Amino acid sequence: MSANKIRIGIVLGTDFQGRDGGGSQPAVKIFLKFAQERPFDIFLLGMSTSKDEPVGQLSKRVIYGREYPFIPLFFHDTERYANRKPLVPVRIQTFLAYALRRRLVDSLQLDILYLHAPQALPFFWSKRQPILYQMHNPQDAEIIYSRYAIARTRAFGHIYRMVVRTILEKADQFIIIDQESYDLYTKQMPGRRERFHLLPISIDSDQFRPILDLDRREARARFGLPAEGKILLCVGRLAWKKGVDLVLRAFSLVASQVPDAFLAIAGDGDERPKLTALVHQLGLDERVFFLGYIPQPPNPNLPRLYNCTDGLVLGSFHESLALVLAEALACGKPVISTPVGIAPQVIQDGVTGYLVQSREPAEMSIRMRQVLGGVEFDPSTCVEAARKYAGASEQICDVIEKMRSAKRKVSVNAPTAA
Repeated sequence: MSANKIRIGIVLGTDFQGRDGGGSQPAVKIFLKFAQERPFDIFLLGMSTSKDEPVGQLSKRVIYGREYPFIPLFFHDTERYANRKPLVPVRIQTFLAYALRRRLVDSLQLDILYLHAPQALPFFWSKRQPILYQMHNPQDAEIIYSRYAIARTRAFGHIYRMVVRTILEKADQFIIIDQESYDLYTKQMPGRRERFHLLPISIDSDQFRPILDLDRREARARFGLPAEGKILLCVGRLAWKKGVDLVLRAFSLVASQVPDAFLAIAGDGDERPKLTALVHQLGLDERVFFLGYIPQPPNPNLPRLYNCTDGLVLGSFHESLALVLAEALACGKPVISTPVGIAPQVIQDGVTGYLVQSREPAEMSIRMRQVLGGVEFDPSTCVEAARKYAGASEQICDVIEKMRSAKRKVSVNAPTAA
């Protein structure tokens, strides 16, 4: 073990290669890309999605060409629950697994823990090392938009806020990805304000870019999409807060007027059966394509999908960032979105896309028709709008190195026993 290396444990409820983990998983992957040039020894701690990969046993993951030790702390059957929610929420399973296997994590003698969700609370009990905690949502959003009714009760909300308060008091440094959360938490903890770093998650601008030599017909064929015609794309987990039903209802108005318009939906989730039924009800079976989960980079498929379609549409009720907007723009594509996350910052009506102000399908359908044929969008302007979401992960590396320096300074200055 090199004394100059910083041993980091990244704890995340995912297998670091599959569909679970939400926006946290691509955030960690792009962090790992930047971290390759730093003096870091990184351990990945998450979940197993295969019975051939035993819980608690050392395995490995290869991300951006580098191999990392991976230890699953619990098992989750992602195939069984791809399109329906488990009886026991995965977050509860995760919390219990972290509590049960805390000693295993401690045995790794890590210098820093990099945590990502409130279910990581057990690592704050009798804290062993400095903790970098990344906030991915304002606390109330996790409650209001939960897919479990019990999580939206007053009693659960009280417990959840107590957990968040403990994390706010005990973590050493914080990465905050959106302005709303930064304002909320710095107001709650004014004495710790200097510990909060407002750093939007990075996208991989090497991957998300216009592919000038792309054969659109061939690329579309790979995804099972029509070779000709205009295609709008919707990307994200098929959860009710994503508002995919709004997108479908708006597209049904477009389909009746634009015969060569199609909609591709990339993602899985427990709302898929309802959405499939809605497609049939609206008579869109030949016009809407469910593509399932499309992996994030370093897999090249998602950038190719953006490049072979004509624009992105997002109907979410709430997003912390909605980085799919930045991904599409970085590929030179216009975007249509409800006013969530970064949408108000990156969308200039008629220039990079359109911001819809209501949840009326009629308004969104007008914007869809404009993107599909009524307005010309400059790809370079779209790319420029996404440029600011390309470098935050490198700054997270800086925060970690400063944490290690601060820890060493404390150790050197600590009084010795007489």
